[in-house]
Amino acid sequence: MANSTMSFKMAMHHVCLVVSDLQTTRDFYVDALGFTEIIRPTDFVFHGAYFHNGNVEVHVVQESTPGKLKKESIVWDHDELRTGLCSHFAVMVDSFEPFLDALAKRGESRVGGPRVRDDFVEQIYISDPDGNIIELLTQHSEEVGRQRRLDIFDQGIAVPVAPGYPVIDPREKFGVNG
Repeated sequence: MANSTMSFKMAMHHVCLVVSDLQTTRDFYVDALGFTEIIRPTDFVFHGAYFHNGNVEVHVVQESTPGKLKKESIVWDHDELRTGLCSHFAVMVDSFEPFLDALAKRGESRVGGPRVRDDFVEQIYISDPDGNIIELLTQHSEEVGRQRRLDIFDQGIAVPVAPGYPVIDPREKFGVNG
């Protein structure tokens, strides 16, 4: 039994991902997502890298057997990716634009979203070179969130809340102001 005076408070330290190619991964996290590579402990005997951006730390390790990751990876279907019903980690960002611009320069784009939740957080999903999914979130004010919800619906790019659900006109669900 836990001591009643003990604290179970936690803070996320890092996410660790297995990758197939360190240099390709390094290029993605540094160039497309703005991470800085940081010093990794020298006592590890396997290849890897550490990246840091704000309060987010991503550790990557090279797969132990070449080709294993591709052979054994989960393949998410289109509806799972676009709605975020897949394994992923999420980071809060001020704006999607720098990330989407950097991806576009690489010939890539988001794999899921956009969707504005009831708390006015907008979600999109991107994929790293090995198919690891990253959710980018941005918090809107109520006014901006309602307008953004209408805009993405009117542009035809809104996604449903989950696979098998329809995209609902925000005017039907929330009234004329979305």
